[in-house]
Amino acid sequence: MSQWKQIQQLEIRLLEHVDYLYDDNFPMDIRQGLASWIESQDWDTAATDDSMATVLFTNLLSQLDRVRSHEQNFLQRHNMKIIQQQLQVRHPPPTPSAHYDRCDLKTIFVRQGPLEKSLQNSVAFERQKSMDNRVGIIRGSVQLMDQAVKYIEDMQDDFDFRYKTLQSRDSTDRNSDLMKQEVTRLQEMLNRLDFKRKEILSKMDVVVKEIDDLMTSQLSPELQDWKRRQQVAAIGGPQLTGLDQLQSWFTLIAQSLFQIKRQLDKLGELVVKVTYESDPIPLQKPQMEERVKYLIYHLIKSSFVVEKQPCMPTHPQKPLIIKTGVQFTTKVRLLVKLPEVDYQLKVKTTFDKSRQFFILTNNTKVMDIEDYSNGCLSVEFRHLQLKEKKYINGTKGNEGLLSVTEELHSLSFEACFTVQGLTIDLETCSLPLVVISNVSQLPGGWASVMWYNLLTDEPRNLAFFGNPPRATWSQLSEVLSWQFSTFAGRGLNKDNV
Repeated sequence: MSQWKQIQQLEIRLLEHVDYLYDDNFPMDIRQGLASWIESQDWDTAATDDSMATVLFTNLLSQLDRVRSHEQNFLQRHNMKIIQQQLQVRHPPPTPSAHYDRCDLKTIFVRQGPLEKSLQNSVAFERQKSMDNRVGIIRGSVQLMDQAVKYIEDMQDDFDFRYKTLQSRDSTDRNSDLMKQEVTRLQEMLNRLDFKRKEILSKMDVVVKEIDDLMTSQLSPELQDWKRRQQVAAIGGPQLTGLDQLQSWFTLIAQSLFQIKRQLDKLGELVVKVTYESDPIPLQKPQMEERVKYLIYHLIKSSFVVEKQPCMPTHPQKPLIIKTGVQFTTKVRLLVKLPEVDYQLKVKTTFDKSRQFFILTNNTKVMDIEDYSNGCLSVEFRHLQLKEKKYINGTKGNEGLLSVTEELHSLSFEACFTVQGLTIDLETCSLPLVVISNVSQLPGGWASVMWYNLLTDEPRNLAFFGNPPRATWSQLSEVLSWQFSTFAGRGLNKDNV
């Protein structure tokens, strides 16, 4: 999601601050119409480099012209033409004989940055608050459905008792007025029972749809955001946080789904005792049960993550580089606290199936419950080692077109378990890593790790260096600042870069 779209999701009180950023020097229409293009440019460099600023300003006008030519609304097209003319009048391009006011460029390109970043933090807070609220509402709805199912069970028991009592009476009494009144009462009870069954199934349908939407629209993006921040942290960026919060959301949603599954099981038991023509439970329960199982399956599968990326203890500040014959560690975690598991949950790790390396040490361990992680399952592999395969002719497997430090590999993790009758296959993998055979290859390997995690959020693009993208100076200088901060305790300032 673009920064501009995130900002538009803020509360009204925060959106009022956005008005401060935009005026006639840089109208909000431009920010709206060119959001993607604006966010992909190197504005930091433009603020201090006249030639770069000139190029970007010219490109900005070209982008405006392009958007205006495709605009169908006549009034909007006219307004954009006025904006374009005003920009050209207020900010004429520099010439060798003219002094160029760099502050104008800063007004256009840069002053939006700090406040927008602050607003992005507000967006993150609002997202978390929204998730907490939605999860809380779901949990409350599921609890109310528990009470509703219990009410239906009690109502059905009363109906069943009265019906069996009526059946046990002497046949000679069945035409009496008292008997007719009882039959009428039983019919009313059955109608009420039918209404309540339809009502609970309708409520379940609403809650299941809400869970599905929450998983798709918010939970999955939050997980992807955490994985992206893990990439950034791996190359020296801000410290990674938020996994415990994700675990809480995953667990609460899983608990709600398991609770709904038990409620459906209970409704199935009630049908065995009392059913009738057009009973909604046999008609709707199978399909809803499949939806709930599907959501449980995919929720738990996506909750299997690499908490700690592969790293040699000898080089803790350079993860994702593995030297053959040297031990390295890694850790995986399940973000769902499961109600019951057919233990033992064994995790097997494999290295690049069909490639030139293999794991020399034991590659299977059992997941344990950790107290500090609120009962979630995790496993840490502390003594893994890689060995390079030798072939019949005595050569090694690294005969590709890329250099050793550009060839990417991946560590995979697999597990399988059964919970409440559902068999779930788990699979995840590490970020791409570099394998070296000599410490002299460490700098080149680290350069590859930084370049990959700086420029892509793809979890496993092992062919990345076949056609690597370019980085802007703004991106590269930020990573260099992180690296400097790791060893010197502070980042680089503008004079340094």
